[in-house]
Amino acid sequence: MKILVTGASGFIGRHLVEHLDRAGHEVAGLVRAASRIPTAIAHVPMHIVDAAPDALNGIMQRERPDCVVHLAARYVASHTPPEIDNLIRDNVGFTAHLLDAMARADCNALVYAASAWQYGEAPVNLYAAAKNAALALADYYRSAHALRTIELAIYDSYGPGDSRPKLLNLLKKAADSADVLDMSPGEQHLHLVHVDDLADAFTLACERATGLAPGERRCYRLPSPEAIDLRTLVERFNAAAPDQPVRVRWGARPYRPREVIDPWADAPVLPDWQPGVLLDDGLRQFRAHPDSEEV
Repeated sequence: MKILVTGASGFIGRHLVEHLDRAGHEVAGLVRAASRIPTAIAHVPMHIVDAAPDALNGIMQRERPDCVVHLAARYVASHTPPEIDNLIRDNVGFTAHLLDAMARADCNALVYAASAWQYGEAPVNLYAAAKNAALALADYYRSAHALRTIELAIYDSYGPGDSRPKLLNLLKKAADSADVLDMSPGEQHLHLVHVDDLADAFTLACERATGLAPGERRCYRLPSPEAIDLRTLVERFNAAAPDQPVRVRWGARPYRPREVIDPWADAPVLPDWQPGVLLDDGLRQFRAHPDSEEV
């Protein structure tokens, strides 16, 4: 297949591009102007995009992919007023231009990287609400242009070389510095899925998306085998490197507003997929890997 990946230089994106390339697919990527491309995927064509729709249309006309994986997004856990415009521009506006360019290039298969925070009774934050708005746009293109869509709801991802300001890096930084980390009471449950397993899931979804009926939409989850609470995660994080444990002061911070205690689970897991990297193995790999700059 010929597959175009947006957000190809991000943490999940670059692992997916490498995975698709090894699997024999023809891959191209869309990246921001300031992106740095890792050596492992330097041979893969990368197109720089901005807000100009004509440029995106030209790229899509040249590539004419069988399927697009839409990973590019702007994430903000708790927004401030100055961040609203960028959240809407990058998560809604860019998606609208992408979907329109796909329709004009007769590309009718989309695998959309969704967030588990989008679903349930209401979106957890404005980021999740913007992701839902983008899916409403996709509904129009499903009806008007027979777009086939698979949504993959991601929980928490991790892996070696991940320098995003995520929970595991916060724990690792505190362990390296021997600082005591103030945390919430720690009762929230998490699904941590290794980035290699996510790459497997997105590859499988690309193959499934092109086989859907015209205009069909499917939503699947990508959970770990079992959700674990934060306190248990810290215990297993410390067991992965017992000589350098992180020290935590539980309950020193309140839960965040709209904290998710029990993750959303009202959708099927992607058929024929399950995580292959055990959490304890992944944590040992993560802790042994040197820190690297996000590219």
